[in-house]
Amino acid sequence: MCRAARFCCLTSFSKNAQHPVAVANYDLLIFTQSWPPTSCYEWEEKSPKHECNLPPNEEWSIHGIWPTQNHTMGPFFCNESLHFDLAALEPLRAKLEVKWIDVHKGGKPHEFWKHEWEKHGTCAIDIEEVSNEKKYFQKGLDLIEKYDMKGVLAQAGLALNRSYDLQDYLAAVKKVLGTNAYVECVRNHKKNESYLSELRICFDKKFQLIDCNGIPEFPSNCKRSDKIIYPASPPELIAPPTVKQV
Repeated sequence: MCRAARFCCLTSFSKNAQHPVAVANYDLLIFTQSWPPTSCYEWEEKSPKHECNLPPNEEWSIHGIWPTQNHTMGPFFCNESLHFDLAALEPLRAKLEVKWIDVHKGGKPHEFWKHEWEKHGTCAIDIEEVSNEKKYFQKGLDLIEKYDMKGVLAQAGLALNRSYDLQDYLAAVKKVLGTNAYVECVRNHKKNESYLSELRICFDKKFQLIDCNGIPEFPSNCKRSDKIIYPASPPELIAPPTVKQV
């Protein structure tokens, strides 16, 4: 029996299991790429003790492949029996440590991978290309190789350390890939600045590109009146005022 959740469950058979497994109801797959300098800023802003791991050569990083229902978030955590197995990723590990990073210094990269597999990957096992853990992560590597946002933005003429309107980012992806994407921002309220954080592109269940119009907050969470900075390095934090000792 399926546990009550924000999604419907169907019964299907996995080629990797002897028993029926719950298959989530979803409409599309969101492939999310993160911009590490902004992810680092967001992490360091939360605590002065936080430090970051940043990839070499100003590379975008995979966040995840997310099965999603139109106009909502989820489903999530669809099959508790599909435990994360780090050993299954050993053939991919060297590439994952470059392309699917956790910017949180001091943490273990596989904890982020574990989270993405258990929260999102377990919800798409009805698709052969991502029907198990290794295939899920391999697909992420395949997608970033084909749809790397570093190349997409550069091809459209958008450069690092420049500021652009939201429409410029949306138009860049539309020009290169031919579909509507989603733009995620992080805002520095103290400096009234917005930073490019993530770009999301969408696929149907055959991994054909489709518009992202059905995902929440489409086309962006960014403040429309802001210029959005594409930072080459983590934006500087504003240090708290010094308290004089009396």
